[in-house]
Amino acid sequence: MADPRRSLRLLFKFGLLVTLPLTGYLWAQTGVSPLTIGMSVACVVMALGAEGLASVAESRLSQLRAQAEAEELTYRSEATVQDERIRQMDRIVETMSNQNHDLRGKLVALHGELHRLDEELALLPADAPADPQGGDEPEGGGGDVTDISTLRNRR
Repeated sequence: MADPRRSLRLLFKFGLLVTLPLTGYLWAQTGVSPLTIGMSVACVVMALGAEGLASVAESRLSQLRAQAEAEELTYRSEATVQDERIRQMDRIVETMSNQNHDLRGKLVALHGELHRLDEELALLPADAPADPQGGDEPEGGGGDVTDISTLRNRR
């Protein structure tokens, strides 16, 4: 649709460029005559047509620029939201990595302590009681080692 308008505008400008000097020549040669008045009217029509089409093209261009600015603003706001989401995910990943590191450290420490206790129990004589103080296992203990200070002091 823009191509026919552009062609028509170029036609009007070409017509204006041709009729304007011709009209001036006719005014100079014949003065006021129906032909010169007709040529003057043709010049005005050509000028108005070219300017009208130029105005339409400029308004369309300004509409497209406004639309492009609105789309750019929308894109920037969406990009800002996405950047914030990425930052939140980075914080979550960092928090989870720190938590993972802490838990692995605790697991390694417990694993080392368990191996040390296994080695100490292996060094105990077979006929030695499990509890050197002679007390019964506390209720609800379920075999959990809660106080290992007595095992550490056996060396």
